[in-house]
Amino acid sequence: MKRIILLIAVIVFSFTSLSAQSLAGYKICINPGHGGHDSNDREIPLAPGITFWESEGNLTKGLYLKTMLESLGATVIMTRTTNTTADDLPLSQIVAIANTNNVDYFHSIHSNATGTATKANYTLILFQGRTNAPTYAGSLTMANYASDEIFKANRTTRKMIAGDFDFYGTGQAYLGVFKGLNMPGTLSEGSFHDYTPESWRLKNDSYLKHEAWAIARSFLQYFNGGVFKNGIAAGIVRDELETVPASYSPLSGTNDRYKTINKVKVKLEPGGRTYTGDEFNNGYYFFDDVVPGNYKLIFDVEKMKPDTVTITVVANQSVFNDKLMVLKPILDPPKIISYAPADSVNEVSNVSTVVIDFDIRMNTTETQNAFSITPAVSGTISWNAAYTKLTFTPTKSYVSGTKYLVIITTSAKTHFGIYLPQKKNFSFTTRSKLNLVSTYPVSGVSNISTTVLMRLVFDKGIDASTLVQKISVADSLGNLPALTANQAKYSAGIIEFESKVPLNNNTLYKITVREGIGDVEYVKFPQTVTIDFRTEKNYTFTGNILEGFETTNVWQSPLLSSNTIGIINSQTSFEIYSLRKKSGDNSGKLEYGFSGTAGSVELALLNPIVLGESSVAGFGVWVFGDNSKNVLEYRFLRSSEEKVQLDTINWTGWKLKKILLNQIPGAGTIKFKSIVLVQSGIGNLSGKLFFDECISNIITGVYENSNLPGAFHLEQNYPNPFNPSTTIQYTIPSVETRRGESLQHVILKVYDMLGREVATLVNEAKAPGNYKIVFNGNGLASGIYLYRIHSGNFTDSKKLILLK
Repeated sequence: MKRIILLIAVIVFSFTSLSAQSLAGYKICINPGHGGHDSNDREIPLAPGITFWESEGNLTKGLYLKTMLESLGATVIMTRTTNTTADDLPLSQIVAIANTNNVDYFHSIHSNATGTATKANYTLILFQGRTNAPTYAGSLTMANYASDEIFKANRTTRKMIAGDFDFYGTGQAYLGVFKGLNMPGTLSEGSFHDYTPESWRLKNDSYLKHEAWAIARSFLQYFNGGVFKNGIAAGIVRDELETVPASYSPLSGTNDRYKTINKVKVKLEPGGRTYTGDEFNNGYYFFDDVVPGNYKLIFDVEKMKPDTVTITVVANQSVFNDKLMVLKPILDPPKIISYAPADSVNEVSNVSTVVIDFDIRMNTTETQNAFSITPAVSGTISWNAAYTKLTFTPTKSYVSGTKYLVIITTSAKTHFGIYLPQKKNFSFTTRSKLNLVSTYPVSGVSNISTTVLMRLVFDKGIDASTLVQKISVADSLGNLPALTANQAKYSAGIIEFESKVPLNNNTLYKITVREGIGDVEYVKFPQTVTIDFRTEKNYTFTGNILEGFETTNVWQSPLLSSNTIGIINSQTSFEIYSLRKKSGDNSGKLEYGFSGTAGSVELALLNPIVLGESSVAGFGVWVFGDNSKNVLEYRFLRSSEEKVQLDTINWTGWKLKKILLNQIPGAGTIKFKSIVLVQSGIGNLSGKLFFDECISNIITGVYENSNLPGAFHLEQNYPNPFNPSTTIQYTIPSVETRRGESLQHVILKVYDMLGREVATLVNEAKAPGNYKIVFNGNGLASGIYLYRIHSGNFTDSKKLILLK
């Protein structure tokens, strides 16, 4: 357990008011509850780097109380004076300390919590026994004194006393801190530390000291030791205009809804005593040991009007004066110091806010009335806590591709009634369309894996509800493989999808992305796009499988490799994975995250695999790429470690990445050591690779004509309409002639609607296969044209539209 020591400065009091009172001859045990930031301590995070710990608050109260009681002549036994794990004593040991020292009274100091979203802030005093029949009668007496004094000092919403038999409903002893005590004892829960306004107050040292004074007053009453001759002046300074965040859940009937002011300066006159507040959002000020009489409190807060009030301090009491401070008037005219979006900017987000910053607190009603946006769009206006920043948020979105004009007229005025000297206007134009940034595969490529993971990347996050029937994949005959999609990346604008079964080899496929896909800003994709690609030929691979990625304890964690550098540990891991594999039941999944554009991740075998001597034999691993543009390496052990760069990972789907043994540098027997991914400098910083089947003695075969087209086909041009160029695709089947040849003469021409020939695109013999050709309409008028293909007995035609 981490040991955290709370260092508390030596507490020094003048205690002039204690001279006429006495607790001489009495022995008191004080138990500051919890200790050491342990699991039973209560932590309340308040802001970045600021936390309240109950153990710290309890100890501060206890140390102040110790000094007060000792100044009254009492002997004080503390169960702890520091805040470490060792100080978090078992409850039975705490009881033993009190009993061993034969004290006259035992008191345990705590603060309370509901532990729920329901907030409360009352004072609770507990003791052993039933509420009306305590184990020790003195406990009930002290409970009444302490509840009243703490309630008044902390100004909680109510006070409560209870015996643990009744409070916990057990009908018997419950709290371990009372079990076995040989004297009266109480436990105070002064206030609730999970009520946010109180959490911040409990961070104030003087506030904790005030509760210690309340408990000291209780002991004087309990032991008939007299009363304090002097009093206390305290209070909270707040802003009359600003309120706390809704997350504070301020209790009704309190001023906790108003925002407190940090670093308050309050002077007590006569006497010249000055209190400077802390920065813990409590606005608290405090003067103790004040001689009874009439005083002035002078409040001096930056940007606020100075204020003075008269108070009367009474002996043995606390007098409170809370202040709602008023801003100093600023009679300068307001200025608009910044605004967004910038004037005349284009391609603004369709859900962007309009923000206008003033240099002076504004009259919100009048300024909102002075604000307009044209064309009109529904939305809401909000202000920052200082009421200097107006923010307009559209209810849904603007209209895409529209110019908006924002105007602030001279009827806008400050909180002090000074008008904006001149009208301000600016304009912006919203995004007009959703853009397709990149695709994999790109159109026109070949040798694509039959297990390809297809990817479309847009410039904004995608609205999944707009994707119905918007994306399809088909071969040249119109066959549609069933697809599965990864929805997890839609919010990043990435649509990944793949066929549920491998695609056919050596086949032309077309991805169709239709207009109407929408993004998270309600902007639409404006056109239909097609991406054509051809899958790889029907290769066969035979060899010996040396490692199948089927079981654990074969590969070392990449985090343990000395060759793994420049990574983010939490994003880098390796596991045996069953949901994607080349063969068998599993594969290996490597997830990685680089911390920059330099680094490497090594996946090493626990026991390197012997491959033999240098030869023409092949060795390789099946790799499911992520198109990251990083570099794949194999590393081998010979007389020294040798590395071989295999490829840049510019593919998705399974591919066998192989090397001949005689291409491995070095001398001696070859052992396969590891797979290494190297950040290329231009590659992705994170991604995911899969590996399967380390194979030796690879023999490769290919069947060139395994999937040649079986019929003529003329496809619709794309894009359509077009300007100025479009692509036309057609398919020539395999047909044997009497001479054993399969070449066929093909004519492809373009005509206008009067039948006049516009262009000859093809007029030659063609081998079986899939073809595409670009038609450029430069020099032609807008309109509808026909394109017609003729080969042997086959003729087909389709319309295309040139739109300039």
